[in-house]
Amino acid sequence: METLIYLVLNVIRVYAICILVGVFLQKKDIGEWAYLCSYIAFFTVNSILYLKLNTIIINIASNLIPIFLITFLYNSKIWKKAFVTVLVYAIAMFWDSVVYAVLTALNIENVLSGLFVSSIMLFATALFGRTFMKQRFQVPSTIKAIYYFVLVFIPVGSIIIGYLTLLPWNMKSLIIAVVLLLLNFFVFYLFDQIIISYKNQHELDMQRKQNEILKLQEQYSRQYVKNADLQYDSIRKIRHDMKDQLSVVYAMLAEDRIDDAMDYISRNADIISSHYSIVNTNSIIVNAIINSKFTVAETVGINVQCSTVRQFSGVDEMDLCHLLSNVLDNAIAACMNIPEDKKRFISLDIGCESGIYRFITKNSINGSVLKNNRQLLTSKSDKKHHGFGVKIIREIAEKYNGRCDFFEEENVFCCLVTLKTK
Repeated sequence: METLIYLVLNVIRVYAICILVGVFLQKKDIGEWAYLCSYIAFFTVNSILYLKLNTIIINIASNLIPIFLITFLYNSKIWKKAFVTVLVYAIAMFWDSVVYAVLTALNIENVLSGLFVSSIMLFATALFGRTFMKQRFQVPSTIKAIYYFVLVFIPVGSIIIGYLTLLPWNMKSLIIAVVLLLLNFFVFYLFDQIIISYKNQHELDMQRKQNEILKLQEQYSRQYVKNADLQYDSIRKIRHDMKDQLSVVYAMLAEDRIDDAMDYISRNADIISSHYSIVNTNSIIVNAIINSKFTVAETVGINVQCSTVRQFSGVDEMDLCHLLSNVLDNAIAACMNIPEDKKRFISLDIGCESGIYRFITKNSINGSVLKNNRQLLTSKSDKKHHGFGVKIIREIAEKYNGRCDFFEEENVFCCLVTLKTK
């Protein structure tokens, strides 16, 4: 009969531990059966070892080891799993200590009575934690492992002190247990403050980043509209000029001056080719950057060509801004070192296949760049404020588990950047 009562009480105890672990850790999406089977295994091992051996070391091991193994069903770092394991067991041990000390002071020596009360108190603590504390302890993944090490130290110390000093059980033991509990709650408080600090900092960083994106969007939207207006004015001018041009050609042809008409068309054909086709994707920032950079390039006599996809799903607009700005600025700067009577060009090809974006930028160069500057260090005198372009490009590629390659092909400098979005 006593064994059956113990098993029922241990079910309550294991369920309370299950709730407490869920207060601190987020479940993985692996199905409820996996969790149920894990806690049944915990209950079975813990019960058998208690009933057959019932020693302090075995009781500690039969709780700490299974709980730690169960935490691997939750999303968290290894240090947090260890911290939660020790902390949950420290809470359970506290109630065992308090209840046993009170019953001993009252000369009540029934072990099952103590187990019953401590199990109920542990279960009540678990329900309180799930109701009022769960959202507080969804810990950001950015918290460093050293914090967990420090926080684990106090609960572990509490367990060791408890088993070394709380015998015999009396009122002095109760006072020690209460002090240990207060120390552990103080750890809770410090941990909670760290979490709040990280969350607030994370929210500030996200807000700052969002404001920066909005500012860039506004800036490039204005640039996009300005470019569109210029293109529209250019088209209107072309249409107006074309009327005059066609009138002249028509008059020459009417007078059978075919050679003069052909010569006239040849000399004025650049009025049509001067119109630059706007890059039109679903990203305002991509449109504005490419159009504005290529407009600058064309004004200094650099031929430009662009082929691009329309969608940029999975790539942060801020990263697109930094990537395109730097690769095109570097290409323009390289072309500017080439004499005006030489061929100067920039081509940009953006493709996407199976969630992998490929940005290929090619530009003409006046002699090998990598031969004498393999690290692509800035040649500007103010190195404190320049020379970050290549570093930024590489960091963006690394962020998306992609790669960044620089190579040369017959006086053509090539930059290949791949970004993986899946």
